[in-house]
Amino acid sequence: MNNIKLDLTNLLDEIIAGGKYSNLQLNYYFTSKNYNKKEKSFITNIIHTTLKNLIFIDYLIEKNSSSIKKRKIKQLVRISVAQFLLNKDEDYSGIVFEAVETAKIINKHQSGFVNGILRNIFQKYDQLVSEIPVSKKYSVELSYPQWIINKVAADHPENYIRILQSYKTKSYLSFRINPHKISKEGFIELAKKNESKILFEVENVFYMSNPALLQTKEFHDGLFFVQDASSYLAVKAMEVEDGDIVLDACSAPGGKMTAILQEYNPELLIATDIHEHKIEILKDIKKKNNFTNLKIVQNDAREIGSLNEKFDKILLDVPCSGLGVLRKKPEKIYSLESSDIKKLKKIQKDIFDSAYHSLKENGVIIYSTCTFTREENTNNIKYFTEKYPDLHIEIINFPDNVFISKDEFGGSFIDYRNKYLDGFYIAKFRKKGKNEF
Repeated sequence: MNNIKLDLTNLLDEIIAGGKYSNLQLNYYFTSKNYNKKEKSFITNIIHTTLKNLIFIDYLIEKNSSSIKKRKIKQLVRISVAQFLLNKDEDYSGIVFEAVETAKIINKHQSGFVNGILRNIFQKYDQLVSEIPVSKKYSVELSYPQWIINKVAADHPENYIRILQSYKTKSYLSFRINPHKISKEGFIELAKKNESKILFEVENVFYMSNPALLQTKEFHDGLFFVQDASSYLAVKAMEVEDGDIVLDACSAPGGKMTAILQEYNPELLIATDIHEHKIEILKDIKKKNNFTNLKIVQNDAREIGSLNEKFDKILLDVPCSGLGVLRKKPEKIYSLESSDIKKLKKIQKDIFDSAYHSLKENGVIIYSTCTFTREENTNNIKYFTEKYPDLHIEIINFPDNVFISKDEFGGSFIDYRNKYLDGFYIAKFRKKGKNEF
């Protein structure tokens, strides 16, 4: 266990201090180290618990120490407190012992400090919780920066606490099948064979009890892909027709691009991304799947006109604050600033403006984000419809088992009531033809 505790310390440090994404770093550790299934589950649980409760954990630490100068010792204390939070009713002496032994490896002079601070936190836990100031109650207990609490409360005053609580719950791995290579029945049988239970399904997307299918030949052969149903439903909302010229403007990491080509038959799909390394990922997907009607271009989505093409369908899954995917990327809120949303809103508007001018008459734009702030969603939709009176919003039909709420302009939230799906906002615009005025 000591080696795993040390790995957890290093992993958390890479995420918090190194700015790495938790899901990517977990995958890296799991492919580079020889953990068994139980160890992988333990590591994932501790990292997610730490990140989802970081402000609360730091409150407990700071009530017992004004500062911890050694960064990795602080990470060790954090993961030990997270381990305690998962097992508050059990004897904590084992957690303290493991932490002390790990501290001896990191910095032997800090082992006594680690022993003392953890015992103080665990023994005084109920008292420390009772002393949380009323003014900081939700921020500390739910581990959100106060400005996010304020923003969500302003945007969704009736249910903001339930929204914030829901995105601290467990995330689930989901696969979208390639209907040309495997049937639903075939996927269900494969899941049973690998002792992986299907917890929930949305059309061709299945949420799983464990990641076992990631290790199968069928996954590596492209019979199914990692994709959340929310982004899949954004693709479905386009209703691509045979012969369409389609643009996926912010395409990486390629899930939506692949879904378009496996669910529909456009004449041409152009997939773009601004980052060169992400373009290489898209090219690898194209090569692996032998997509002949796919063109990949490195391009800034604010400059769609440079592609010299008019499109029937455009998918804009724009850069956003990402609050709807906090179950999968809980660390995101600790680096996000309120000013970032203003900057993102400017980028979102520029991307939409660029797309509008490259859209054919009667063409469709899908505008989507993985966040739930009105500033990035409803307010933008209001701006777009006022600026472009030849655009009108169309109704999107969602599966009956997906909870949807709509704003006053007809945009749809895949909202917090969905246990499995990411939080997502989708609006569908159609450009009127001249004879419709």
